[in-house]
Amino acid sequence: MMAKIKPEYSLKSPKTEVYVGDCREILPALPKESVDLIFADPPFNWNVSYAEWNDRMAREDYIEFTHKWLDECVRVLAPHGAIWVNIPDDTAAEIVMHLKYKHKLYMMNWCIWHFRFGQCRNSNFIVSKVHALYFVKNPKNRRWNQEEILEPSDRSTKYADHRTTQTKTPGMRVPLDVWYGKYWGRIQGNNEERRTTHQNQIPEVYLERIIRACSKEDDLVLDPFLGSGTTCTVARTLGRQSIGIEYSACMAESAFTRINKGTVRIENLFMKKLIKKAFFNTHQGFSTDELIMCDELRKAFLEKCKVEMQKNKISYPGEYQCNHELQRLRKAGELGRVTKTGRITDRTEYQKAEEIAKQIKFAEINGSLDEIMCDPKLRQKFDQMAKKIAQDVDPYLVRRAALKLRKEKSALV
Repeated sequence: MMAKIKPEYSLKSPKTEVYVGDCREILPALPKESVDLIFADPPFNWNVSYAEWNDRMAREDYIEFTHKWLDECVRVLAPHGAIWVNIPDDTAAEIVMHLKYKHKLYMMNWCIWHFRFGQCRNSNFIVSKVHALYFVKNPKNRRWNQEEILEPSDRSTKYADHRTTQTKTPGMRVPLDVWYGKYWGRIQGNNEERRTTHQNQIPEVYLERIIRACSKEDDLVLDPFLGSGTTCTVARTLGRQSIGIEYSACMAESAFTRINKGTVRIENLFMKKLIKKAFFNTHQGFSTDELIMCDELRKAFLEKCKVEMQKNKISYPGEYQCNHELQRLRKAGELGRVTKTGRITDRTEYQKAEEIAKQIKFAEINGSLDEIMCDPKLRQKFDQMAKKIAQDVDPYLVRRAALKLRKEKSALV
């Protein structure tokens, strides 16, 4: 029986351990079926400088090395667990065959991580992808949290398809199996996530998607090739326990420093994702402007934001921040088209509201129209000015009139 090993670094709550050494020697010391989720981003054998590691093995030696660490990962994987392997073209087939036919694992997905920043070369096409192989022991008994990873549907954002509003998750869908977009590129240059001492760093959003989808809070996540520490850093932010194994002592130390500091963008990005989800659940086909101006729609949106953030243990930032972020997402083109205009039923009342909007002194409110509509205090001040001009006016109609006048570039005093 192998002697018990000790981690070089550790943290509590959630428990995080970093071991230094060869994963083929450390993994056998871990209990059988003790790990809920494994993410492996092994050396590619491309002759890259990884401190003490030899990244230029003979091909047969590299395949033997690959089979060895895979065998140990399968041994420690729980019956409900999942293993993800990040690997390029030249070894993807060998890993798939080994897991499918030797270990009888089930392949749930063969995903692609696509990036635009590939290494330049002229001899053949530039590599712009890596394979993300997703295997489980039992497809009927696995961790799968689709609610955690939903994103806006193209049918909703591009085509305003009303059918998307009639689903259990209005306007949202599970991501495609090709992963790309903002923050999904290779970590290069002045990227905020960049760890200058590490090669081939994985972006935080990649690990966030995998960990959210395939584990739950307090589950144990294992990375046998810790590298820059992304897996343990993200796992810790998401309330998971984790074990990282790193061959190089100096790289392990650097990774642990990063784990201590925490993620750069995960919580902020996830908050935006929840705001999108709240919008698609409550906008009823109306625009962001209409949602923010209409008391009924805005209240439903903000309540949904609170519920989603509480459920995901993210601090609710307040009404202004949710409204303002929603407007930013709209301007960035992330919320798609709308199918309905404002709710105006009485043209005479609306014309009266237009006259009132022209008389409001925006300089005294000290804010642009967007700021006024997003900020509850400024919006209240706007409504009070409208009431002084005409007591019986509907504040909603004056807000709409002000927006219309702004879009027509009419003079607002």
